[in-house]
Amino acid sequence: MRELFSAALDGELSELDQARLDAHLAACAGCRAYAETTAGASTLLRQTPLEELTVPILVPGRRLAVARKLQVAAAAAAVAATVGLSAAVSTIEHPASSHAASRSAAPSAKLRFPDQELRMLQRASQARSHPHLAL
Repeated sequence: MRELFSAALDGELSELDQARLDAHLAACAGCRAYAETTAGASTLLRQTPLEELTVPILVPGRRLAVARKLQVAAAAAAVAATVGLSAAVSTIEHPASSHAASRSAAPSAKLRFPDQELRMLQRASQARSHPHLAL
């Protein structure tokens, strides 16, 4: 009914919808109070003179929208790279034979900062290529 009343304020109701609204307002005190308050506010708003803006309103251009999409895509790629690197480090630290042990490890023990994960991955790579350096 509030949608119908809003349309009625703008003069956009058909005769049938206007009759439905009138019948409902006659029977419903809550909607009748809403209609009176809203009609008063609408009248006051329409009678108030327009004000001249002192600050220009700028609508963002298409370039800004494209830049935002690129920022979102870059952030998503960074998250995906971090998750992938975490998974790689996790498989290096916990091979398949100790899979059951990795399940019981605390979740916070697996979380690291990306730069630490990168250093760990580099060390693991060096250990594979130079087994005599691994400790």
